[in-house]
Amino acid sequence: MKPRMEGYCEEIINFLPDATFVIDKDGIVIAWNREMERLTGISANSILGKDNYEYAIPFYRERKPMLADLILIPDTEVERRYHTVKKEGDTLVVDIFIPTFGKEGTCFWAKASPLYDPQGNVIGAIETIRDITDRVRLRKEAQKNAQRLAQIINFLPDATIVIDNEGIVQAWNRAMENLSHISASDMIGKGNYEYALPFYGERRPILANLALIPKEELLSEYSHIDREGDTLVVDTFLPKAGDHGGFFWAKATPLYNSDGKITGAIETIRDITERREMEERIARSKAELDIAAEIQQSFLPDSLPVISGFDVAARSLMAKEVGGDFFDVIPFEMVPLKNDSFGILIADVSGKGIPAALFMALSRIVVRVNATWYQDPAKAITSANSIIAIDSKAGMFVTLFYGILSEKDRTMRYVNAGHNPPIMYRKSTDSFEELTATGMVIGAVENASYYERQVLVETEDIIVLYTDGITESINTDNEMFGDVRLKSVIRANASQSAEEILNNILTEVLKFSGSEPQFDDITLLVIKG
Repeated sequence: MKPRMEGYCEEIINFLPDATFVIDKDGIVIAWNREMERLTGISANSILGKDNYEYAIPFYRERKPMLADLILIPDTEVERRYHTVKKEGDTLVVDIFIPTFGKEGTCFWAKASPLYDPQGNVIGAIETIRDITDRVRLRKEAQKNAQRLAQIINFLPDATIVIDNEGIVQAWNRAMENLSHISASDMIGKGNYEYALPFYGERRPILANLALIPKEELLSEYSHIDREGDTLVVDTFLPKAGDHGGFFWAKATPLYNSDGKITGAIETIRDITERREMEERIARSKAELDIAAEIQQSFLPDSLPVISGFDVAARSLMAKEVGGDFFDVIPFEMVPLKNDSFGILIADVSGKGIPAALFMALSRIVVRVNATWYQDPAKAITSANSIIAIDSKAGMFVTLFYGILSEKDRTMRYVNAGHNPPIMYRKSTDSFEELTATGMVIGAVENASYYERQVLVETEDIIVLYTDGITESINTDNEMFGDVRLKSVIRANASQSAEEILNNILTEVLKFSGSEPQFDDITLLVIKG
């Protein structure tokens, strides 16, 4: 019966998946299973019965005690000499790297237990050995990857938190420390929604928690959250964040393991309070600009008065919402001895935007009032200049052309205060004249002097008044439209109406500029005799 039991034991040891050997109390090998043969390359026949630590040679290339031998020495000796060995009852367990086994060394897990006789006396020891090199390598790689991930998360500019499936904090980066004023050491490992306290002042789910719940439940309970695939995005105001609350953008995504199972979630949070405040300021400014544009537009004539014997058209295209160009056609029907005359005005204020628009409004009112007060263009502009120069605190000025067009004698008496010379096309001679400056810009010097000139406007003659947004428009080659092209368009359309001439000039300017943006206001006023 006894030999039969020994046969069973031998079969069981051979069946074990781990390399296993047995020694008696004298250190003689009495069992060496097939897996041990495969691991060491030494057959059981050649090792059974050997002692003097010969079974250690395949592992250490020298004779030395193995874990099974430690079973046979006093516990105090094991504890004193082998600090890496763990004791579980009467069993010893160790993870060890053996540099002499294999090409580059091998990591082993080993476990040894004593063998007892029926009277409880130790009669030997059994040891199992498992090659865990791949597992250790994977564990080290996982640790390295975890370290790299931690470094990446810490490097992220946005505040970032990682939680596992149980809602326990696994990562809390530096940006999150700065945002919440809570250190990672105080937060990692915490659950029960403690990470919500810095933002909500109470324990409640944050976006990362919501990334872990089913899509249907999320959509039914949190309609304000946008979903992009399995990623959640939200803009929200958090009243407890910071000293006075703030606006935050947050994004949360589930984390998956290699089997595609959700293991947690990562959330990034960005303080967008300044951006939101800036957007609100921009919106207010835009509303103010829209109002300013409406007011400025009200300064320009809705329609031009009919001038007997003349065809007149005018238009302004602002580069921004508001600008500094303006034009006017002023009827003098209420002014004695001038009811057959009209004031013709075009001007360009230095600068752009609201300052130029405000200065434009001031200049237009002053010039219009003086135009109705003085029948002499030079006196009207001299008086207007004195008033505007006093109010020109910021060094702004106006280039301006002002003329009085007479229906009766078909003349135009004018003053050119530093403005682009209007172009006059003489139909009878197919030639051009320029109505050059008769004084300096308005607003620069208080006591500037101006004088007037007079031209006769015959039938089919054309006068084109314009601002420098026309001639200084540039194309993609940085060329300017210039007055040569302007004159060419005027000549080519001389038989057209004033409105058609104006439209064709604007069309050619826009075609010339192509994709280049309009950088200056454009104003045109066309008079055809």
